[in-house]
Amino acid sequence: MTRINTNVSSLVAQNRLNKNNNDLQTSLTRLSTGLRINTGKDDPAGLIASEALRSDITSINKAISNTQRASQIIATADSALGQVSSLLNDIRGLVVEAANNGALSDDEIAANQLQIDSSLEAINRIAQTTTFQGRRLLDGSLDFITSAGTGFDTVADIKIDQANLGAVGSIAVDVQISSAATRAEISSTGVPASTTAVNSSGTISFTAPTPDAEASATASFAASYIIGAEATGSLLFAAATTPNAEAGGTLTLGNSSVDFDIDAIDGGVADGAIGNSITINVTTVANGTASSGTFDVDTNTLELVIEEGATEAEIVTDLTADAGVNTIFTFANGSSGATVTTALDAGSYTGVFSGGSDSTSGTTGFTLSAVDGGLADGDKGNDTDIILTSGAETGAVYDAENDLLTITVAAGATIDDIAAAINADVGDDFIASNTVNGTYTYSTTDNTAPGTPLTGTLTTGADTVLASSFDVEAVNGELADGTAGNGATIVLAAGETTEAVYDADLNILNVTVAAAATIADIAAAIDDEGTFVTRNVQNGNALFDTSEVGTAATLANGTDIDTDDVITVTADEATPDFDGVTITLNADNSLAAGTATAELDDDGNIVVNVSSLGAVTIGAIATAIDDLEGFGAEVTAEDGDGVYDIVNDTAAVTTDLAGGVFGGGLNADLVVQLTGATGSEVFQFEQGATLDSIIQSINLVSDATGIEAEDDGGNLKLNSTTYGSDSLIAVEVISEGDGGTFESGLTASRVNGTDIVATVNGTLATGNGNTLSINTATLDLSITVDDGSSTAVEFSITGGGATFQLGPDVVSNQQARLGIGSLNTAKLGGAKGRLYELASGGAKSLTNDITGAAEVVDEVINRVTSLRGRLGAFQATTLESNLVSLNDTVANLTEAESSIRDADFAAESARLTRAQILVQSGTSVLGIANSNPQNVLSLLR
Repeated sequence: MTRINTNVSSLVAQNRLNKNNNDLQTSLTRLSTGLRINTGKDDPAGLIASEALRSDITSINKAISNTQRASQIIATADSALGQVSSLLNDIRGLVVEAANNGALSDDEIAANQLQIDSSLEAINRIAQTTTFQGRRLLDGSLDFITSAGTGFDTVADIKIDQANLGAVGSIAVDVQISSAATRAEISSTGVPASTTAVNSSGTISFTAPTPDAEASATASFAASYIIGAEATGSLLFAAATTPNAEAGGTLTLGNSSVDFDIDAIDGGVADGAIGNSITINVTTVANGTASSGTFDVDTNTLELVIEEGATEAEIVTDLTADAGVNTIFTFANGSSGATVTTALDAGSYTGVFSGGSDSTSGTTGFTLSAVDGGLADGDKGNDTDIILTSGAETGAVYDAENDLLTITVAAGATIDDIAAAINADVGDDFIASNTVNGTYTYSTTDNTAPGTPLTGTLTTGADTVLASSFDVEAVNGELADGTAGNGATIVLAAGETTEAVYDADLNILNVTVAAAATIADIAAAIDDEGTFVTRNVQNGNALFDTSEVGTAATLANGTDIDTDDVITVTADEATPDFDGVTITLNADNSLAAGTATAELDDDGNIVVNVSSLGAVTIGAIATAIDDLEGFGAEVTAEDGDGVYDIVNDTAAVTTDLAGGVFGGGLNADLVVQLTGATGSEVFQFEQGATLDSIIQSINLVSDATGIEAEDDGGNLKLNSTTYGSDSLIAVEVISEGDGGTFESGLTASRVNGTDIVATVNGTLATGNGNTLSINTATLDLSITVDDGSSTAVEFSITGGGATFQLGPDVVSNQQARLGIGSLNTAKLGGAKGRLYELASGGAKSLTNDITGAAEVVDEVINRVTSLRGRLGAFQATTLESNLVSLNDTVANLTEAESSIRDADFAAESARLTRAQILVQSGTSVLGIANSNPQNVLSLLR
């Protein structure tokens, strides 16, 4: 090289030296930090990957600590639940011990109750004091919060173990029940319903004459009537008119404010509505000249010349005296007093007048009604004709014979005047009321044409038909007594007076009826005659209508009847087996006079032998029958003569025994074993045991068997006390006597109930009796509905629960929300009741309901045990498995992050050595390159 301006070799040596220095610096940095990637330029992609892994590792480490914390919380709660379980077991033992009340004294039972009270207080204390870092775990604050919807009132109990509320913080729960839980059920139709036992019975009747019954009838009067409503109607006048109204107003002068009133005069040229549009032109004149005015009809303008310096009073005086306006207008003082006018008051004034109106015509009138009790009363008023005519005076005249009302109207009379004249002149027969537009003036246009009166004005008058009647009966002991009264007729005829006469030969009661006589008057006349008596008079105030003269009634049913001495024969046993037994009376001349005997024939029928040697007392015959084995007899009616002559008297009438009724119950002895879900029991029933007694016996031990009985329309019905497939009824008939129908009447011998079938948010739930449960990734709950309910239930879970963040991402599927209900004794329990009821004085204390106490304790123990198991399962499976998984993930992610970010010391040491050598050699080479230009100088020597 012979160039000296540019030392290319030096430049190349410098570049290589710089690169080697950079490599040396990189190796030194990596070896000093231990990281392969220290800045983004070291490995951009690797940096992104390692930072993502580092974020994952940090989140997972926090998830691990969260899981460990959750496990500690669950362990704390479980420890407290263990203490509660121990206390509940103690309570269970105390309840069982107290049930042995035959061996324990009242003091010992009271001591047990005190221990239970103390245990309940301890449970409440544990519920309030179990905390973790100040947060209570068992007081219900970690339970889920629900919002009731439709059908929620049918929920007897609800337990929400877990729920994923998602980002919205709530979840809607829709429970659709397709099949309600049922109880096991077996019926038997083989237990006849309990009825009143009835002994078969028959009678022997011995006829004897008795007093007679009287003939009777009902006299009816269909046309009788009472005066009814009065005729009424509206009398209208279509052409009546109203007078004009005059316009008027107050004129207030514009400058001085002097004012005075101006009104148009009735009948003047400014009368009526025309006055409303009058324009007033005011000019002034020097003081000393009187005010004056003129009215221009064509322009409807009032010209006023007002004296300057005049007061309102002076102006009014002048204008009132001015013939140019005083026949058209009136003037009156205003309110300005002593104020005087000025020349500046001149001008044109409009809108001063108002209120004017022209005359109008219109329909007016009043209600015209006939007066009660007047000459036009009742339906007569409907035919009243009306004449309207003009005359000197206003008045009214009624012609009752021709039913004509004439109304005379004077000129200028108002409608009110016409109404007043009617009320004054014919007020006894007609009344005018309810006047409409009474101030209108009558117009002769409304006069009726000669010979053409108004008709049909009055209507609604009526004489009301009021049907009447009374009962008639012959008087005992009189001429028409007994059958003699049969066929007796009541004949009515018009007469001067109302009276009755009985003709015994013709058997006719003749009644004359006076004019205006009432039905009550006719009945009174019959009573006064004495052969007959009337009763039950209906509408007696009605008037008799002469159209009903003639025969009013014919009496019948009079009898001469006989009554009996009666012996009633009764079987000793209440059974239908004796129905059909006959009773026969035979004459026996071998028996002493006045005696009788009785015996049973080969068919079991009763044969009574009566002495034919004279009369035998009814009592003697009854005694003979009563001596028979299996039968009894007594005299049950003594209306006859008390003796029976079998030869001469009418033959006695007998009726066969009948009406025997078995008292119900079992037809035969029965031994049966009933097995239910909780145990079995053997029952022994005797023949005749009633349905009620069987039901009572079964229900006495229903707590031990799980079976209860009821009367189902006369049949025995067995029901399990619980619902679901675990409920059971098995009936085993061990023995049943002949004729028994219990076993043959059973609908089944073994039956189980069915569990509830339902879906929760579309997912089929597991049914157990009335309880349905579901356990999915988003929801774990159980709901107990009312017994046998099929009502759909809707509600929402709106919050609550303990949320545990178990994964690295804050999303719902990496969280667990666990519900822990309250352990307070007021909350612990279920369908059987609550634990607090076991306290002293409670509904299920040892002295009030020890059986119920045991049921509640069992239910609570199951609930607490279930809660412990659920928490334990959550801790053992969810938390611990999550912890193992997260630890493995952290290890793998850390290894991956290290392989990307950490430096390989062996490789970096080799790179460092190489870089050091290259830097040293580069430095040496750069020195040589820099010395090359010196060699060119040798060419200059």
